Amino acid sequence: MQDPTFWSGEGQLRRAAVLHLSTAVVIAAAVALGPVLATDPPSGMRAVLAATTAAAMTAVVVIAVVALARPWLTRRAGATPLGRWSVAVAVLASVGLLGTVVLLLLPDGPAGTPLVDLRPPPGCVRNPEGAGCLTDRSLPGFDWIISWFGTGQLLLLLAIGTVSRSGRRALLAPAVAVVLLVLGVLWIVGWLPGIPAAPAALDIWMVGLGAVTLAGGGLLLPRVRSPRPHDDPAWAGRGPAVLAGYGWVLCVSNSAGLFYWVADRLNNDATPSGRSPITPPVPVLWAGLAFSIALFLLLVVALRSAVLFSRLRRQEYAALTAGRHSLSAHQLRRCRDVSTYHAMHRLVGEHALRLAGWYAAAATVLVTLGCAAVLSPARPHPSPTHGEAAVLKAVADIGDSLLSWLPVLVATIGLLVYRNEGVRRSVGVLWDVGTFWPRAAHPLAPPSYAERAVPELQTRTAGLLALAERDPRSLDGIILSGHSQGAVICAAVLLQLPARWRRRIWFFSYGCQLTRLYGRVFPAYFGPDRLPVLAEALHRPSGSPGWSNFWRHTDPLGWPVHAGERDVPVRDPEALHPSDGEIADPPIRNHSGYPDAPEYQRERSRVAPLLRRAVPAPRGGSD
Repeated sequence: MQDPTFWSGEGQLRRAAVLHLSTAVVIAAAVALGPVLATDPPSGMRAVLAATTAAAMTAVVVIAVVALARPWLTRRAGATPLGRWSVAVAVLASVGLLGTVVLLLLPDGPAGTPLVDLRPPPGCVRNPEGAGCLTDRSLPGFDWIISWFGTGQLLLLLAIGTVSRSGRRALLAPAVAVVLLVLGVLWIVGWLPGIPAAPAALDIWMVGLGAVTLAGGGLLLPRVRSPRPHDDPAWAGRGPAVLAGYGWVLCVSNSAGLFYWVADRLNNDATPSGRSPITPPVPVLWAGLAFSIALFLLLVVALRSAVLFSRLRRQEYAALTAGRHSLSAHQLRRCRDVSTYHAMHRLVGEHALRLAGWYAAAATVLVTLGCAAVLSPARPHPSPTHGEAAVLKAVADIGDSLLSWLPVLVATIGLLVYRNEGVRRSVGVLWDVGTFWPRAAHPLAPPSYAERAVPELQTRTAGLLALAERDPRSLDGIILSGHSQGAVICAAVLLQLPARWRRRIWFFSYGCQLTRLYGRVFPAYFGPDRLPVLAEALHRPSGSPGWSNFWRHTDPLGWPVHAGERDVPVRDPEALHPSDGEIADPPIRNHSGYPDAPEYQRERSRVAPLLRRAVPAPRGGSD
């Protein structure tokens, strides 16, 4: 983050956007082209055009995947031309899209299957059990494309996880898995000449499961040895894969739910039993079952969190009341209230990331089995259903129903953001964390507000310190104060400033997540070897630290830093009962109100003389 071009990523954004959009175009085109080629096998010139289109699409995906590992993609400084590879990707994507459009416009060949043959017989709405009504009439090729699309994404996620944990050498496991997967599929379909036919019992889903398992084995390789090892990173160094994986699973779930919701809205002729005559594709059926299991696992994690929270609260309550036998009933109630916040502070700081990691591990196993399931022609449950199959169908139906309401839930939350302050505040916290970093992973993500906030605050700080001595607005030093996410922004600003200006700044951080969250999830930027660099840069000429960090035992998002700064614990609440003529109990402020605390005021009074001249009182009640 000391790189002066860190917050100027226009070149990287442009190159990544070309790759992202080109890949999205060819994938969307493949979803439409695959069923057409399956229902109408090409011949003659159609076959030549289809082969050319498929080759162009494949080249786009291969170039994009290879480019992700090349250093030029992340280069941020200097000129930002697209480069010959980006131009090649754009041209190939255009060829693939044009070929798809032409193939869709050409008339059906003699071997084509009319789409009317895929419709169920008349009367299936009134009698779903009638002749031919339960026959699989899925669009040919659609299930195959969706299944391989999801499997490919999972393999890419596993590759990200192995590289982030064990370095580029760990790419061997997913690379070998992909090669074996391709060879295995070609062997099963009989496209490897000179090799005996594959056993009849060997199916594609078995090869897919073995390949994904082999790629996932790279997640268990030893961590890379680096000159600056990071202590206790989140999820043992697999943070990028976990974060990307959660986003991917949410995207797949929302897409499947949108599929269900639109199908139900367009199909108003449901049977008297409530059964829709539209049969979703097999991958979507499996998605409903997997969603039910994922929700059950999430419930297990929530119950585990509740048990841990209850245990921690009992421990904190016992510590608050130990040796104090004369407490009144009111004071005991206050101790219970304070112990609740203490327990939340410990739950987030000591257990939250581990619980998220266990859920990610369980989700990885579930997704792996799901990819194997969708690669097989089997459905989650046979039709008609009896016995155990009926139970399985009920679970899948519950997942399907919940999936269909997931887009509605997302839209409702979006609406409440504008109408409810509590929802807006909660979503705003997540939004701030998610949009802090530059758009390096997803060029179409919301713009990074830090790309504007950090340079603006840097310019404001430098402008104050660069004023002439005779200017009435000039200052010998300033206090840079940051709360919660603001502490992260201030740290980014300080790392960008030259040393001669950092010596005239004192950093106040409170409600700070630089160690327990940012330091563990993003160790390369805020890890235990990076924060001491910031603390050392802020040291005064006298050797005293130029960084004061305030934290509370009741703050679930604020902790000490231990990087060479001055940690100042803030008492909260100030007392268990009213004092100084007050009637109401002193409030439990947890994550807010730090500047009103006596410890903050005393520290500010102590720091001001050290900056050689008193710092003006803050305007508007803020620092």
